[in-house]
Amino acid sequence: VGMSTTLGGPILLKQGYLQRKGTFGWKRGYYRLLQDSLFQFISHDSKTPTDEITLMGGTVVDGSWNAKKANCLQVQTEKSRKEWFVCDNADEHKQWFDAIYYATTVSKLAEYCSPLSGGWLHFYEDKTWVRRWFMIKDSFLMCYNSREDVTPATTTGAPIKRRFVLPLGGSVIAYHKTVMPFSFSVQLFSGGELKNEFIFSAASEPIMNVWMEVLYVSTGKELPGIQEDAADLAVTVDTRLDDVDAGSTPAPSKRHRDFTIGKGRAESEAPDVDTEGIGNVRVPEDMDDHGVVAPEPRAR
Repeated sequence: VGMSTTLGGPILLKQGYLQRKGTFGWKRGYYRLLQDSLFQFISHDSKTPTDEITLMGGTVVDGSWNAKKANCLQVQTEKSRKEWFVCDNADEHKQWFDAIYYATTVSKLAEYCSPLSGGWLHFYEDKTWVRRWFMIKDSFLMCYNSREDVTPATTTGAPIKRRFVLPLGGSVIAYHKTVMPFSFSVQLFSGGELKNEFIFSAASEPIMNVWMEVLYVSTGKELPGIQEDAADLAVTVDTRLDDVDAGSTPAPSKRHRDFTIGKGRAESEAPDVDTEGIGNVRVPEDMDDHGVVAPEPRAR
């Protein structure tokens, strides 16, 4: 499987000709698999796709038996949409299968947990949670409608579809309890007063931890425990698929559900910890044996 990538842009996993099953039979077309989306073109010279199939959360199986055609793939999207494709030969069949399988599974973890190259987060905008593509670069958090909008589209190389940019220098990264799980915020201060707060939600707690750590470093602060031994200290954040595992991802000092800022519960309102192990019911110290120890039977 050939791969190529542009910084911040989608990864080209596979491209080539396939036959696709339609209403009136099988039709040959040119396809490009970019990260988690399969784009259909009339030919390899075409610049504009005629269709797009989102593969994230879907499945791929060998469909040769069901379709009664050799080298056939059956693709099902997350919304239960089924598609059949026939490859030119057995080698192409294996390569397309591996590429599509990656697009439906592994790439889902990678793109949610890659703050420096870009990833999906839910963002609280106009009293509604929306899914946006975010990327951290040079101490700025940049927001786009989708991953494809990152690709430069002008002669100067500047992206024209960027929604907004947040300066991270001097900002505060904090937990924020909302109706969405694994939420956190970027707080902007001016003159010691909170001027604005941008709220985000990640797909899982480990992914939230990665985003918060990279954001924290981008504010100009050092992570706890890092000692500056030389005049020039380089802090390198390398996000890999292994980082998605909760066991290998450095956890914050306190868990998200226990320590929140914003609309979260105050420390004075925190529930008592059940140290007795009897369901939050504590036994009074002056309780006697009545109802606890049965009395001795009387002799007749």
